[in-house]
Amino acid sequence: MKLSFRIGTARIGDTRHTSPEEFDRLLEFLEQHKECVDEISLFTEYWHHGYYPLQEFKELCAVIRDRIIILKNRGFKSVGINMLDTIGHVNEAWDILPKLPFQPIVGHDGAISKCAMCPNSEGFKNYISEKYRLVALADPDFIWVDDDIMMVSHGVAFACFCEKCISTFNKANGTNFSRKELVNLLNTKEGAKLREKWVEQNIETIESLLALIEKTIHGVNENIEIGLMSPINNWTTYSGCDYERWLKALKAKKMRPGGGFYSDNEPLVLLSKVLECSRLRSELPPEVTDFQYELENFPYHRLMKSRQITIVECTAAIASGLNGIAFNALKQEKGSLDDYHDLMKSISEIKPAWKIMDKIARNFRNAGLYSTLSSHHDARRSVENGNWFEFSTGDNDINRIYSLCEIGIPITTIKDGACGTVLSGNMAEGFTMDELKEMLCGGIIMDAAALEDLCDMGLGRYCGVSIKAKYDNGVLEQITGDEVNGVHAGEQRDARISFYADKGCVLEPMDDSVRVAAELVDYAGNILGPTFTLYENELGGRIAVSGYTAWKQIHNSAKRDQIMNVCDWICKGRLPVRIEKCVKVTPFIRVSQDETQCILMLLNTSFDETGGFDVEIKVNSECLYEIQKDGSLLHRMEINNNRTNGKMIYRVGNIKPWDFILIYAGRKSLYS
Repeated sequence: MKLSFRIGTARIGDTRHTSPEEFDRLLEFLEQHKECVDEISLFTEYWHHGYYPLQEFKELCAVIRDRIIILKNRGFKSVGINMLDTIGHVNEAWDILPKLPFQPIVGHDGAISKCAMCPNSEGFKNYISEKYRLVALADPDFIWVDDDIMMVSHGVAFACFCEKCISTFNKANGTNFSRKELVNLLNTKEGAKLREKWVEQNIETIESLLALIEKTIHGVNENIEIGLMSPINNWTTYSGCDYERWLKALKAKKMRPGGGFYSDNEPLVLLSKVLECSRLRSELPPEVTDFQYELENFPYHRLMKSRQITIVECTAAIASGLNGIAFNALKQEKGSLDDYHDLMKSISEIKPAWKIMDKIARNFRNAGLYSTLSSHHDARRSVENGNWFEFSTGDNDINRIYSLCEIGIPITTIKDGACGTVLSGNMAEGFTMDELKEMLCGGIIMDAAALEDLCDMGLGRYCGVSIKAKYDNGVLEQITGDEVNGVHAGEQRDARISFYADKGCVLEPMDDSVRVAAELVDYAGNILGPTFTLYENELGGRIAVSGYTAWKQIHNSAKRDQIMNVCDWICKGRLPVRIEKCVKVTPFIRVSQDETQCILMLLNTSFDETGGFDVEIKVNSECLYEIQKDGSLLHRMEINNNRTNGKMIYRVGNIKPWDFILIYAGRKSLYS
C-alpha cells in the first residue's frame, strides 16, 4: 500500500519545486511528515495548455532532475515525474502562453481547440517524442502520463474531426465523408456500424500515441516505470476505454483513474467516484500492480474538502480494492504550506489501518450487486433524436443507481464475484446478446427503461413482463401483501414524478407465475396495475422489474426493506451483507475466494448518528474484529456462537455522522 504526493510547478523560478526558496519550504514540509510519504511525483506544468516550447521545457527538466537527486538524498525512495500535458486538457491561458504550432484538435461541430493538439499529426508526434525524451533524461523512477490522452473535453466536446483524422477514417473504411456528413451519420440510428468503427479509431489513436511514449521513455532508460492516468467511464466511453490494449502499449505498471470529487459540497459524489475507480481494476493486464486512487482537491484550497471527508474517501477506495492513494491536495502556487499540517497528521494516523486492510484483502474480490456499464457502451448504444454527442444523462447515466448504496445495498462495479446485477436505463445496449443472456440466467433488478430495451431485443420473455402503460404525473406506488414486503403491505410511496420528469409504468405480466410486489395507484385511488414485479424465468434467473422511478426517493423504511429483500431474493440469499435498520449506511465489502474472510467498511452517509443496529455478514469465518486506526485488530466475538442459518449477526453500537467502522471477519489463528 503506497501513499504518493503530487507536487505542482510552473515556469522556471516560479513555484514549489522550481523556485529554490519554495523547494526548501516544500522539503521542510515533506520531511516533517515523512512517515506518510512513500512516493513523490513532480508535475511538469502548472497550466493545462498542451504546448510547451522545448527549449524552455529542457531547462525545466534540468531543474527537475536536480530536485529528484535532492529528494532521494533526503531519504525519499521513490521520486518521479507527472507529465501533466501530452496533447492538452482544456482551453486555459491560450492567449498568454505560446500558441499551438501543430494541428489542433477539431470537434464534431467544427470547433477548434485552443489548447490541445491532434495526436495523429506528424508534427505533434515528433514534438511529443522529444518532450518525453527530455523527461526521461531527468532520470525519474517513474513517469505518470496524465489523463488528457482521451478524445473528449479538450476545449471541444468530442474529437477529433480534423482533415487528417477524417481522411484516415475514410481510407480505412472505403468512404469519402466530409466532417459534416460523417457527424450527421454518426448521429443517426442508421450509423451504428460507423459509430463502432469511429470508436475503434479513437482506441487506435490512443494506443499508437502510448506506444510512441513507451518507446521514447524506454529508449532512454528501460528501468523507468510508466503509469497511466485515465478518465473513469461513467461520463462517456466515447474514447473506447480499452485499457488492456492501452496499458500494454505503454508497458505500464501503474494505473490511476481520474474522476471529479473536488469538494465536500456534495459528499455523496464520493460513492460513485470510488466505485467507478474500482471498476477499472477488472480491465487491467496482470502487469499493472500499482493501482492508485487519486485524492483530488483541485484547485487545492484547503477548506474545500474537510479532513474527515478526505479520510472517509480514501478509506472507501482502499475498501474497494485500490492499493494506494495519490494525494493531489497540496497548494501548488507559491506560499506557505501551513494549512496542510493537520491533513498530513490525519493521514499519518489512519495509515496503519489502510496498510492492514490492504495486507489482508489484497487478493479478495469485491462483493455485492454488479452495476453494469460496458466499455463498449457508446460504441454500441442506440441513438435517438441525434444524441450521440452527449455526455451521460438520463437513460445514459449510470450514476443514478448509486442511491442503492445509500440505503445499504452492497454494490460492486466488477462482474467477477458479483451475486446479482443492477441494469438501468440503456446500459443493456453496450452488451452482446450472449452477455445479456448470461445476466438473465442470474439475478437482476432493473428499471422500466432497461426492460423496454430488453423487450426490443427480443429478450422480454425472460423478464416476465412488458410495459402496458406509462404515466408522467398523478401516480404513486402501493406495496402489496407479497411476502417480500414483510410488514409493509398497503404502504405507499409518492416520488412526485411530475416534479422530476420521471415516469410511472404499469407492467403487463406474461404468465401467472409473475409476483406483484407493488401496484401503481392514481391520485383518485384507482389501482392501475402492477409496477414492481418478480419473476423466475426458464433460464433459472430471478428478475425484478421496478416500473416506478426505480432509483429516486427510495429512502424510507418500507421501500428500503422491500428493495433489500428483493435484492436478497434475486441473489438467492447470497447478498453478502444486510443492515437491519433504516439507517443511511453504505457497505463496501471484499471477500476471500473461499468466502472464509472479508473486509467490511460501514460508512454512515448521514449527518445523524446511527445508534445501534445489527449487520448480517455471510462468510464462513471464525472470529470478528474491528480494525482500529492504529492498525490493531480489536477482537469482538467468536462467530460460531452468533451464526444462524449460515449468517453471522454483529451488533454495531453507533457510527457518527460521516464516519465509519472497519470490520475484519476471518481466521483467529492468523490475527489473534
